Amino acid sequence: MDEIFNNEIAKQVTSTILNKCFSPIISKTTDKFKMLYNEAKINLEIPFQSYLTNSYEKYSKIKTIIYGIEPKRLYDFFEIPFLKKGSDIIKPTTTKVLTDLSKFLIIEGSGGIGKSTLMKHLFLSELKLNDYIPIFIELKDFNEEGHLDLEKLLLKKLNQFHNTFQEKYLDYALQSGCFLFLLDGYDELYSDNQKEFFKKLNDFCDKYPENHYILSSRPYSKSEFIEFQRFTVLKAVPFTKEQAISLITKIEYPDEELKNKFIRDLESGLYDRHKSFASNPLLLNIMLSTYNDYAEIPQKLHLFYYQAFDTMLSKHDATKSYRRKLLSDLSSDTFKECFAIFCFLTYQKAKTEFTFPEIDEIFKKFPPRIKNVLNIGNFIHDLENCLCVLYKEGNRYKFSHRSFQEYFVAYFLNIQTDSKMRDYSFLLIESGKFSTSADSVFPMLEDMSTQRFNNNILIPLLDKFEESKSDEEDLFEYYILNFPIKIEISLDSGTPSLRLVVYEPHNKLHRFLYYFFKNTIDYTYYRTIDDSPLISFCEDNYLVGEIIEPKHLIKNKELFDLFRESWVGQHTLSLTHYKQKLIEDLKEEDIVLED
Repeated sequence: MDEIFNNEIAKQVTSTILNKCFSPIISKTTDKFKMLYNEAKINLEIPFQSYLTNSYEKYSKIKTIIYGIEPKRLYDFFEIPFLKKGSDIIKPTTTKVLTDLSKFLIIEGSGGIGKSTLMKHLFLSELKLNDYIPIFIELKDFNEEGHLDLEKLLLKKLNQFHNTFQEKYLDYALQSGCFLFLLDGYDELYSDNQKEFFKKLNDFCDKYPENHYILSSRPYSKSEFIEFQRFTVLKAVPFTKEQAISLITKIEYPDEELKNKFIRDLESGLYDRHKSFASNPLLLNIMLSTYNDYAEIPQKLHLFYYQAFDTMLSKHDATKSYRRKLLSDLSSDTFKECFAIFCFLTYQKAKTEFTFPEIDEIFKKFPPRIKNVLNIGNFIHDLENCLCVLYKEGNRYKFSHRSFQEYFVAYFLNIQTDSKMRDYSFLLIESGKFSTSADSVFPMLEDMSTQRFNNNILIPLLDKFEESKSDEEDLFEYYILNFPIKIEISLDSGTPSLRLVVYEPHNKLHRFLYYFFKNTIDYTYYRTIDDSPLISFCEDNYLVGEIIEPKHLIKNKELFDLFRESWVGQHTLSLTHYKQKLIEDLKEEDIVLED
């Protein structure tokens, strides 16, 4: 996209698209409807040209951890991530590459892989193509709106520029298929809002099927995305070595010599040794920032973030990228504790952006010993201008990336006493604000201190999970009924195979355990178990293709016994022993040396 994009260009874009979309409709309608559609077209041009002009300003420049408070043109350092559909690799150079695939797409990728940046690229790309009017929606906005209605949110956006804009004109445009909806950050919806949003989105797509929809999200399991059946899932692929080097080459770094050394090291083995970090754009940027300060790059994510933040604190006035001194005048440990408290309190409310008055209200919840030494204005200044983990957009402060918030929540929990770690963790789990499948707080906490995590969080959770079990109830059956686990014998390439279908439990504590088991426990071993007796039984009883509910599974003794011996059954059985194993592990006493 050219640097210059103004109201005149925006007017041409909207006029071209509306003419193209409305013409086929107008040709088939009565004179009365032609007049209405022409009226709608005229009334649509003004607010949409304003929306596109303002949105271009917003999305063509971004702030990054490397560049700090100075926004940079996206295309000065943008490296297009590849997407994967089955075994096919797709390079989304333009929106047309994706819109030709399907009207309904999900771009799925881990935190920091570049989903939001890619969505902004698609927005800018569409302005150049003139096929559709791109509408960029950050889905976290719905958390503050009190409703999950796309039409209302779109009307609100348009009325910012043209306050007499009428709903009927928007309806005409939506029916004509003028739009490409870029829905960014499904995982940033409150977990309690996700199901309602899906229903609203599904209804919206049914009502306006001619538009295109691209939704981005952190990874979810097939069972969690099962309701998005009309959507084709494209997986964001980690950067290759060539992409990583290309990205670093584009970055304007104050120490050019160090940057070149980093590139040479990436080429000669650094990328291969630390592929999990170097293939992720966000973590790759952090690697560059910290490269000269540590002899080794750690293998664990939480240690990586620890080193990164330590470097950012110590380098705040050492290079051109950290131009300003810290105003808060806190020790390194106190600064990290303050930021950890801030991250915990905002995470608990599922907030990643806030006004200064909202920050002031958060500050009031800090413990007195911290409030007595902390100037909140100076502290926020340092987070924004020196460490660049926050940035300001209009009157709102935002995390430069949610990963920093997640790491410091884990850090906060880890520095608490055992009882406080448990209480605060349960508070977060029961809030249901963030989906535990899509963020890294508790995986990082477990990695920081496995024993304390097991003792203070996992065992108490398993106790709560099992507390409603009656004495005579079989534990194996109890687990099946309460997760709940369903099975299906599906035909894959004509060959019957066993598929586990686990639907997300409604109980928030149960849901956490479900995610924990799914993400933590390796069931590869169990897949070697012979399932043919179960499959044969299902074939003989016409159950192939049917989803077998837990209560029906338990009632049929022969089916249940065969299920117990299958890989799914044996894997589930292992979960029933998990708590006892944890308890036994904790009983192992450390050696105490005597005088």
